[in-house]
Amino acid sequence: MDAGRQDGDEDIGLTKSGPLRITGAVLALIAGAIHFALAMSDLIPGESTHGILFAAMGLGCLGAAALLFVRQMELDVLVAVYAVGLIGSYVFTRGSLPIEAIGLITQAAQAGLVGVAVTLARRGG
Repeated sequence: MDAGRQDGDEDIGLTKSGPLRITGAVLALIAGAIHFALAMSDLIPGESTHGILFAAMGLGCLGAAALLFVRQMELDVLVAVYAVGLIGSYVFTRGSLPIEAIGLITQAAQAGLVGVAVTLARRGG
């Protein structure tokens, strides 16, 4: 056994990729929390966010955070695709809707999540 490792480290994700997975999970949780907040109330002037769609996006972000700890390359790719889809949906709706700070913060968290998930997938899970 490696001198710097303890029994059970593998079980809780404390591998070489552990800090990167934790970073990705935090980014997913930030994006998820924002989506849940938007689902509870219309926080953006001129844009209706209250309802199930934003709650579903928040649940998807929670799922993405959990999937990062499964340590399978295919699931890391799925997380990246999901985050890219969320970014794309934001970008494609900006023709008729305003660009606002909360949206840009969410997109930054999701872009970071894409970067983490792609890096993890390239490492092979």
